[in-house]
Amino acid sequence: MRVLLISPEFPETFWSLRNAIKFLGVKAVGPPLALLTVAAMLPADWDKQLVDLNVEPLTDEHLAWSDLAFISAMTIQSPSADAVIRRCRAMGVKVCAGGVHFSTPEARFEPVEHLFIGEVEETMPVFLADLAQGKALPEYRASRFPAISASPVPAWELLDRSQYINMLVQVCRGCPHDCDFCHVIVLYGRKPRYKGPDQVLAELQGLYEAGWRRDITFADDNFICHHGKAKDILRALAGWQAERGYPFHFVAQVSMEVVDDPELLPLMAQAGFVGLFLGIETPDPAALKECNKRQNLNRDLVEAVRTIQAHGIEVSGGFIVGFDSDSPNVFDHQADFIEKAAIPTAMINLLTAPPGTRLYQRLESEGRLLWVSDGDTTMNAGALNYMPKMGRERLLEGYKALLSRLFEPEPFYHRVLAFLEHYRPNPHLPARFPRHRELVAVMKIVLGLGFKEPGRRAFWSFLGRLLWRNPMNFPIGITIAAAGLHYRMITHRFCELPDEPAFSMTAAGPNPPEEPSLNPG
Repeated sequence: MRVLLISPEFPETFWSLRNAIKFLGVKAVGPPLALLTVAAMLPADWDKQLVDLNVEPLTDEHLAWSDLAFISAMTIQSPSADAVIRRCRAMGVKVCAGGVHFSTPEARFEPVEHLFIGEVEETMPVFLADLAQGKALPEYRASRFPAISASPVPAWELLDRSQYINMLVQVCRGCPHDCDFCHVIVLYGRKPRYKGPDQVLAELQGLYEAGWRRDITFADDNFICHHGKAKDILRALAGWQAERGYPFHFVAQVSMEVVDDPELLPLMAQAGFVGLFLGIETPDPAALKECNKRQNLNRDLVEAVRTIQAHGIEVSGGFIVGFDSDSPNVFDHQADFIEKAAIPTAMINLLTAPPGTRLYQRLESEGRLLWVSDGDTTMNAGALNYMPKMGRERLLEGYKALLSRLFEPEPFYHRVLAFLEHYRPNPHLPARFPRHRELVAVMKIVLGLGFKEPGRRAFWSFLGRLLWRNPMNFPIGITIAAAGLHYRMITHRFCELPDEPAFSMTAAGPNPPEEPSLNPG
């Protein structure tokens, strides 16, 4: 059996960082972890090829070679996924499709031969047995949330690692919280399920032996959702990293309780963490209560951010505008908070109601739901899939003004410098001598930001102050500056677009696809 594992293309978004990673000569931020994991579940004697459309095109030669195609997609990849399915159908290649998009209630997509709904650790072996007997079914639906101890080490050998800036490792699934806008608990449940420390180390060892020596992002919605299990893994990571001279720098997503446990941040620093993403959402207590984000209430959010930064860990924050309780002042309040907390990477989302969430159900019952979002909640008017109480025009106008205030060169560079004032380099990480590619990247960044891009004067002022006041933090400062170029470019692109949603709506909006589509919901 010859199998093609196809990762559909992501559009250019806040997190694609395409305008920044080009300086390093890579094509994508991270690899398709789900497909690499599925590949490791398939029989060893099958021939396998991975085609990541974010790195290379899918050719007719690929399709002519294959007997079966596996596709995994998030909703934001759905247009590309549909195009891939149509090409497979035209070439006579049967398709197995799964992942977040294909498992989301209300999702619409091109018909496929074999549909996987939910996690596949238990359904994939059943499918393979059925396939061997010539009686594979059109649908395989997970009946429960499986233990992820059954998840194998991803098939890293299929991957051209040189095309990525990060590798991905998954530690846990599920989240105990109940934020009304979040579909994580719909997909993965509220009971955290962890891999054991040995299982995590085996995946890292595979990357280490393959020669990887850069960043690794833990692809979890909340790395610390069970403090005890998270700390067991952190202790194992710290020992493994120290034995090998800290080959990896780690990044993860966590909840705000990371500052409540006195052991977590020191262990993270010891394990080699350099970045954490937190869903801060809003500094407004009324909005936090509205969306049931109780873990962020009754705390000094600015002080929490600075506590993390003081451990040598950069904070990236997710923020939301569009809550019913938001006043017209919310945009200034959000910007003031982000500037005070000195968060350079602030992902500002429009509130979106994903299918299956309590928010979706409430807005539908109130007659305010408009369409199914395409999954891109940042700088995308189509994400606003409901009628906001503030009014659509007023919300989008304030949203664009907020983005401009945050990402124009002068305020952005000022925020980076403010962050570096609070930031203390991780003492556990040894100094790294930059490699040739990294030195070339720095030269390209300086030439690009200092001579070619708008905001040149602000960049040279930033660079001078960085070298004068924080020379030891030059690597992280110049890296964030490059990311800022990307944020600025997509901000300008979004702010120039009309506010009508048609340009970004999915096929599940008012204009359904011409061909029949499957609905797993």
